[in-house]
Amino acid sequence: MPRDAATPTPEISVSVTFKNTDATDALKSYATEKITNCIRKFAHHSCEVGVVLRVEKNRQIAETSFNLGGNTFTASHESDDMYASIDGLIDTLTAQLRKHKDKLTSHH
Repeated sequence: MPRDAATPTPEISVSVTFKNTDATDALKSYATEKITNCIRKFAHHSCEVGVVLRVEKNRQIAETSFNLGGNTFTASHESDDMYASIDGLIDTLTAQLRKHKDKLTSHH
C-alpha cells in the first residue's frame, strides 16, 4: 500500500559491523541500502538495525537483529560471497516480515 504525503516515512538506522574482514564502503552501502529498503516496505515505526558481516574460514556470513513494534527479528545467511550472503539475508528477512505482517492483518 503506497504511503500518502501526510504519512511520515519511518527512520531506519543501520549500523554495519565487520568481523575478521576488511571494512569496505561498497559492502557497507550495499548492506545498508538493501536492509533499509526491505524494512521500509513493512515497517511503520522507526528502528535501529545492527548488521554483522563476518568471515569464518571460507564462509562469508551476514547477520542482523533488530526490534520492530515490540517484536525481535533475527536473520542470518552464509555463502562463499558476501554479496550473496547479504542477498540471502534479505530474502530471509523479507519472509519473516511478510509472515509477521500477514499475521497482524489476518486478525483484523
